[in-house]
Order: sequence, then C-alpha cells, then structure tokens
Amino acid sequence: MGDDHNSHGTSAPEPELERVLGLTVEVEEPIEIGETGDGHRRIIPISGGTVTGRCNGRVLSAGADYQLFRAERPTELVAKYAFETDDGSRVYVENRGIRRAPSEASERLRDGDPVDSDAVYFRSVPSFETVDPELDWLTRHVFVAAGTRQPTGVRLVVYRVG
Repeated sequence: MGDDHNSHGTSAPEPELERVLGLTVEVEEPIEIGETGDGHRRIIPISGGTVTGRCNGRVLSAGADYQLFRAERPTELVAKYAFETDDGSRVYVENRGIRRAPSEASERLRDGDPVDSDAVYFRSVPSFETVDPELDWLTRHVFVAAGTRQPTGVRLVVYRVG
C-alpha cells in the first residue's frame, strides 16, 4: 500500500488544487452544552454569509457548526448548512475538519477573541449535495478548505482536488 507505483510501474498522479469557492459564514452566539467527557461541546448557529467563485450566492440562515473543544487535542468541527446561488439553486454543505492552535490561542478562539491566523491550523473537507445539473461538479470531486476565524464568523477558501 505504501508504494506510489501500480503494478504497471507508473506513478500515481500528483493531486492538484484548484481554488473554486470563497465562503464567508456568519455565526451567532454559541449554545454551550458543556464538558461532556469527550471535551467541551457547543453548537454555533449559522446566520448567513456569502459565496463567491465558480458560483455566487448567499449562505442561508439554517444550520450550525457542532464543535468539540479539547485542550490537548485539535478541536473537532462539523458544520452542516446550505447556500443559495444567485440563480436560485440550493446546495447542502457538510464540512468536517479540525482546528489546532497553541493552548492560549485555542482558549482565545473558544472565547471568541481575535487570534493571529498564522498561529492556527484550520482545515476541513467539505462535501456538497445539489439537484442543479450546472452545479453537479460540486458532487463529483473531493474538496479541501482552509479556514480563518473572523470577528463574526469564519472565512473558508475551498479547493477542488484534481
């Protein structure tokens, strides 16, 4: 499995990244669940935002980011929400990722305080569902995203893995 050659002696293709979307996701105050034994659980409602790039539109006020904050391990993030394109098509997004930072920066992030984005590793793997044939490309590829925490939400840059 660890070999990058197949039985015919050719190398596996090198993946390429194509920047396809920018999302600004606005959020509301967290709903604190508390320390559950697995970490500090909270739910952050998504209230809106914008989508730019290969399609343009707005993030709908529906969905949330389900976070599990742990001091010694990366924070687990699972966001589920939708956006609507300028043409009226709707896209469901499920985005799983991690956010890792030094403990002081991590606590500042949890408390909603500003943190230098260079101190934070924030990556995710979004998947998309839609019925619009023009947006079918969103359902036929693997995507990765790099995120930064903003004062009122999150900024994501989404790349198609080619």
